[in-house]
Amino acid sequence: MKALSNLLATALAFTLVASSSLAQEKPKMDSAAKKEVLERMTDLITKNAYVPGVDFNKVNTLLEEQKANIDKAESEDDFAIAVNTALQQFGFSHIVLMKPIDVQARINRSTVGIGVNIQPDPEGLLVVRAVPKAPADEAGIVAGDVLVKANGKQIKDPADLRGDEGEQVTVTVKKTDGKFKDYTITRRKFSTVRPEELKWVDKDTAAINIYTFDLSYDRANVENLMKEASKAKNLIVDLRNNGGGAVMNMIHFLGLLVPSDTPVGTFVSKRLVDQYVKEKGGDASDLKAIAEFGETSKIRPSANRNVPVFKGKVAVLVNGASGSASEITAEALKELLGAPVIGTKSAGAVLVSVMVPVVRGFQVQYPINDYVSAKGIRLEHNGIVPDVEVKTPQEIMPGKVDPAWASAVQQLNKAASGTK
Repeated sequence: MKALSNLLATALAFTLVASSSLAQEKPKMDSAAKKEVLERMTDLITKNAYVPGVDFNKVNTLLEEQKANIDKAESEDDFAIAVNTALQQFGFSHIVLMKPIDVQARINRSTVGIGVNIQPDPEGLLVVRAVPKAPADEAGIVAGDVLVKANGKQIKDPADLRGDEGEQVTVTVKKTDGKFKDYTITRRKFSTVRPEELKWVDKDTAAINIYTFDLSYDRANVENLMKEASKAKNLIVDLRNNGGGAVMNMIHFLGLLVPSDTPVGTFVSKRLVDQYVKEKGGDASDLKAIAEFGETSKIRPSANRNVPVFKGKVAVLVNGASGSASEITAEALKELLGAPVIGTKSAGAVLVSVMVPVVRGFQVQYPINDYVSAKGIRLEHNGIVPDVEVKTPQEIMPGKVDPAWASAVQQLNKAASGTK
C-alpha cells in the first residue's frame, strides 16, 4: 500500500493548457545553461521514467536529432520548443520540459496579460470569455467582442496582444452591434483559477463543470456544489477542456459519484509488471492481465463524510481537450454507472506522471505508470469515443443553448423512460 500511497501524491497530466495573452520578454539561454538543463533532464528521465515496453535511453538520440534547433535557440521559449519537439517523438503523452514562466504560472495560478479566452475570427480574435476581474473584464470587454487592432496594428494571433506587466495597450474592439470602440488596458497579473460551477439545465437536471483536477481544484467548493446537485434526478458532469491534474483530486470527485469500495482501474508500474512476470510467468505487454493481477495497485474513490454519493442518473461530457484524470473519470462513470458519454473523442493522454525540478527554474514532466480501466481498457492513445458525438465551440456564448447539454438531457430522459 505504501507504493500506492506515494503514487496518489503524484500528478496526472496537465498537458492541455491554454494561455491567454502571456507577457514578458523571452529570457535568454546560453550554451552552458542549455547543457546544464539537458544533462539533468536526461538523467531524470533515463533513471525514473516508465512506460511498458519503452526504452528511455532513446532520449539522447532524440535530442541529438534536434541538436541544430537546440543550438540555435537563444531564448528559454525556443529552447523548450526544440527540446519538446524531440520528446514528442516518443509518441506518448506526459513527457515535456516546462520553462520557468510556465512553472511559475502553474504554481502561482496566475499570469500576466489582459485576460481573455479567444478564438480566431476573420476580423481578428473573437472573445469567448473575459476572465472575471482581469484587465479586459474590468475595462468592459465581453464575450462576443472581436479584438481587431492593438495599438493601431491589425491583430492576427494572440502574440499581438502580449507585452510586459504594467504596459498599456489600446485595443480596438468590434462590439456585437457592429460599432467599434477603443479600450486602453494595462497588462497585469490576474488569477487563472476558474472555480467549479453548477447550473440547472431544467428542474430535474443539474450540470457541474469541473475545469481541472490540478492545483486550483477546490474540494470544499465541489462538495458544496454536489450537495446542491443532490436535489437533482439527473447530473451532467462536464469535463470538456479539463486537461487533468492530481490523482487525489480525481478520486475525491469520484467519491461523490461512485461508492468508495469500487475499483476504478489500475496503475501499472514497472514493479507490478516485474512482479507479474516473476510470479505468473506472463507476458509483460499484456496490460489487461497485469491489471487484473495487481490488486494492491487498483485505485478506488475516496470515501466522503460530508456529502453522500449522488443517487441519480449521470451523463458525462468530453472533448479533444479532455485529458488524463478527466479521461479516467469519464471512463469510470461510463463503466461503473452506465453514464452516456457525449461530445467528441477525448485526448487519449492517460499516463501517470510526476513533475520534477530540473535546474534554472525548469521542470520536467515524465510518466511513471500506465493505466488500465476497471474493464481492461488502456486509454493512452485510444481516448474515449463518445456514445453520442456532439461538436461544440470552446465556449458557449451567453444566451446560447449548449448542444452537448441538450443531448445529455435527451440521453438521460431516454434512460429514465427505458427507451433506446
